[in-house]
Amino acid sequence: MDSAGKKEAIKKGRPSKLSRTETSRVRKVKQLFEEWLQDASGYDEETWPKLKRALNDNHSKSHKLFDE
Repeated sequence: MDSAGKKEAIKKGRPSKLSRTETSRVRKVKQLFEEWLQDASGYDEETWPKLKRALNDNHSKSHKLFDE
């Protein structure tokens, strides 16, 4: 299955068209996102502004990656 077909299978919730390895990866990514959504530590709220500023500072001066 080509890359576009794999993306479409994932989007439509049909992981059965993916290989066993790809299905395992999809499950792991979903689990990671679920863990991130449940995280109430405040770490991301504290860290994101610093990361965003660093990415903007080290990016092309012609345009920023993120609005301030």
